[in-house]
Amino acid sequence: MNIRSIDNTSFNSRSDRDLTPYNPRKNRRHNIDTIIAMDDNQVKRLAYLKTLNKVEDKKHHDASNAMIMATPFAAGAASALLGSNKVKLFSKDITGPFARGLKGLGGAGRWGILLGVAYGISKARQYFENKSQNFDRFTSENPLLTAGASIAAFAGAIALGAKGVSKIAEQSLKHINPKSIIKFDNKLADFSDKFNKNQIVSKAAKLANKVKNQKGIEPLQVIAQKALSWSPAILLGGAFLNEWVHGRATDAEFVKNYAEMKNIQTKLAQARINELAVQNRVLKSELVSEHS
Repeated sequence: MNIRSIDNTSFNSRSDRDLTPYNPRKNRRHNIDTIIAMDDNQVKRLAYLKTLNKVEDKKHHDASNAMIMATPFAAGAASALLGSNKVKLFSKDITGPFARGLKGLGGAGRWGILLGVAYGISKARQYFENKSQNFDRFTSENPLLTAGASIAAFAGAIALGAKGVSKIAEQSLKHINPKSIIKFDNKLADFSDKFNKNQIVSKAAKLANKVKNQKGIEPLQVIAQKALSWSPAILLGGAFLNEWVHGRATDAEFVKNYAEMKNIQTKLAQARINELAVQNRVLKSELVSEHS
């Protein structure tokens, strides 16, 4: 049944002409009886569908996802612009804009890994919730415990992952020829020099240094640096806050819609009782008339 059919409708029983909660265009009696016979889960489902239609669930989730997806890029920009322009490789020092680019990639990669682990844990929890009603009920009734378990799983996954990567890197280095490492360093250093000497990159670096060293803008520089350094946390906090506020609004809208639909169902049931009572009185009157 379409949830929209419940709104702005009317139904008049024989004995209660001012009762007007429902009046579908077709199959009036069948639709009314269907609504009266709905169990609580069916009413909740309709209320939830109507809630999603009104609160623009997809729009809010898309906004939250956009902020989360932007977090690694913000972290990469902060790492590139706020740190030193020097990176130590195995045997070479990389400097200049290329070094900042490497730092930016490293910062973005670290945050990407963290968010990927958190996403995997969230998907795993959703999978078990869909597979087990008991698990779903437990997570729903114990949100704080569930959040704590998720954080613990996240920390454990990061710790184990870091140890695993460290061991793999250690074992890999044992099988790599030192000459190959030096050769790789030299090639990367040569590429870094060519990149830094590129005309566009060189002009951009000079312009950035000019702006950075300009007098009178120190307060703005401090504010910009603070905003950039906190940008990953601000984006994640904004995403979580948006989801929390939207969740509260969705819950309130659902409660309102559910109460309205239960009220309609109750009034329709009472109207049907009144109608049947009238029919019963008419039948009794006819029986009395036949036997008198």
